[in-house]
Amino acid sequence: MVPPSLAVLIDELLRKSTDNVRSSDIRHPAYLFPGTPPSRPRSTQLLWRQLKEHGLPARAARNTAMIVNATHLDAVVVSDLFGVAPTTAHKWAQYASTSWATHLAAQDKSR
Repeated sequence: MVPPSLAVLIDELLRKSTDNVRSSDIRHPAYLFPGTPPSRPRSTQLLWRQLKEHGLPARAARNTAMIVNATHLDAVVVSDLFGVAPTTAHKWAQYASTSWATHLAAQDKSR
């Protein structure tokens, strides 16, 4: 599932460049978001900027994905999946498992 605005962009990209996306040659993989040259993936910085230009909150989506995966997967798996250090994945796992009870108790005391 992707946001509708992103789905429209992906559909448009697929219609315009099916030759770039589909490749039967394993030695020369095709990318959904090809870079320059098309045999290389688009840089993460450029992709990030383009998503932002279209109103797609990449940082919020990334953080949500990290929280969801840190809740359901081992920190080592999250580390490999997202390409982050194991200590960072462990911190995300701790953050994801934080109980809201402490937060709610603090809110009650402040009233």
